[in-house]
Amino acid sequence: MSRFMRLVAVAASLVFVLSIACAGESDAENESKTASTNNSAVESSNTQELQPNRLIKLIDPLDDPEHYCIDIRGWGTNVRLNDSLQAHTCKLSYNRDEQFTYKLPTGQLYSEEYDLCIQAESLKDGSHLFLRECDGISPQGFKLEADGTIRPILNLDNTLCIAVESGDGHVINAIHKRRELFINTCTDTDASLMTWSFSSGAISPGS
Repeated sequence: MSRFMRLVAVAASLVFVLSIACAGESDAENESKTASTNNSAVESSNTQELQPNRLIKLIDPLDDPEHYCIDIRGWGTNVRLNDSLQAHTCKLSYNRDEQFTYKLPTGQLYSEEYDLCIQAESLKDGSHLFLRECDGISPQGFKLEADGTIRPILNLDNTLCIAVESGDGHVINAIHKRRELFINTCTDTDASLMTWSFSSGAISPGS
């Protein structure tokens, strides 16, 4: 082989090696960027879930422009902690009885105001929800699904969701309405009755 041909072969080999190296770096950079994006999304989701004292608000307002929030019956010194929970017009002022923190990894919905957790009466369609001492043993764990439903962790077939009753809300006064709150079979319940968001509209006492 002539000296010229040998030089051409060496140059071609160098170009081939450099192209492979560059491609490898590009793939590594893309993988790194993808991983970073995915990690950021997870961190953002977890940060949102962990924010304390949120209102659990029904996304569809139904017949109440202020929307419905999960609520403890009664108010102030007349709060009824032993009664089942309800959905009530989201309160714009003092609303500590509508504030809950989603606690990981247990999935408990925790009321800081009363140091109690939401617990399903049973894992059956039509069951009520109550506030009970946080024990991590009873059916107090819930999953926040991507579709906005809130489902009991111990319901292994994942068929039950927290939902409000259908029909018109019950009028309490000129500005407030309420609805009963249940554990319902998801497939038998309209999405408007069981799609929730964790709202930042919580107000501290005295605000």
